Amino acid sequence: MAITDVAAPRMPPLTPPPSRNFGMRPRPPAPASVAPDPAPAEPGFARLLQLGQSFLAPIAAFAHRLQPSETKAKRAAIYALLYADFRHTFPRLLAYVGALAMLAGGTLQLFRAGPVVAAIEPAPRPEWVTVGKPFPSFTLSMPELASAGVNYEILRHSQGGGRREILSWGELAGDEPNLMIEIYRPGLEFTRFDDAPREIAARTEARVPLKSIKPADVIDSKFGPVPAVEFTRPQGGGQCLGFVRDFARPRMQIAGWYCAAGAEIAERSLLSCALDRLSLMSAGSDAKMGELFARAELKRTFCGQRSVLIAPTPRLGPAAATPPLRGRVSAR
Repeated sequence: MAITDVAAPRMPPLTPPPSRNFGMRPRPPAPASVAPDPAPAEPGFARLLQLGQSFLAPIAAFAHRLQPSETKAKRAAIYALLYADFRHTFPRLLAYVGALAMLAGGTLQLFRAGPVVAAIEPAPRPEWVTVGKPFPSFTLSMPELASAGVNYEILRHSQGGGRREILSWGELAGDEPNLMIEIYRPGLEFTRFDDAPREIAARTEARVPLKSIKPADVIDSKFGPVPAVEFTRPQGGGQCLGFVRDFARPRMQIAGWYCAAGAEIAERSLLSCALDRLSLMSAGSDAKMGELFARAELKRTFCGQRSVLIAPTPRLGPAAATPPLRGRVSAR
């Protein structure tokens, strides 16, 4: 141990007391240094500096945005990886899907059932439909043709609702006399009436060509003058006389023909007599139809005779049976 360590607590401090300066004058404290005030800036220069800072601030911000950041770099790297993966994967995926579609189509064609064909195909609906139980609206008595037998037929248009009532004796293609009279009341299917040759050709169902139908002299009837045509039967070469009469009010058409048997000449008087005997039984709700036939009855000639009392008595046909006698004949 040093001697200074033992005597240190007992030794007074070597620093002289502040009241003792040993005859020396105290030094006055140095004055504190005062920083000079900055010179005030001129107002024009400060304004120019602010304008410069406001102009350069957007440019600095834009330049800062242009600097690549770590986040942007990572995002760009991810996009590049995804694009490269998609560019190589999409064609393969498309090829796989196309192959699956082709396989599915082939399987469907292989196991698909054939088309089912009905054993009996439905027949197309005809343009004109025959009425099952016809209720005749007209009547015509022709004792001269009783052997041929009369047929009454009513046809309805399947769409327009027109009505055709046909009275016929015999057949056009046969050898016996043939008379046909048709009363046509058109419906919504109506467009217009054609001339007499075309109307007759249409009703023969193409069995008589149009070029073989020639115009003839008119026929006098209770309906007024009736245009007539001449043609030859499709079989046998017999002569036929046709007629067509149109009406505007009511809208109606009466057409038909008469063909003689064999090589006989068609009598115009028989056709005129048939039109004279054509009568209306029931007009229904068509008042104009009733008025037309009522006016025609006033012009009736009763087959060439003005009075019904002196009209010729119709002859009986060959098929008519002799009426039996009533009562007993006394034997002499």
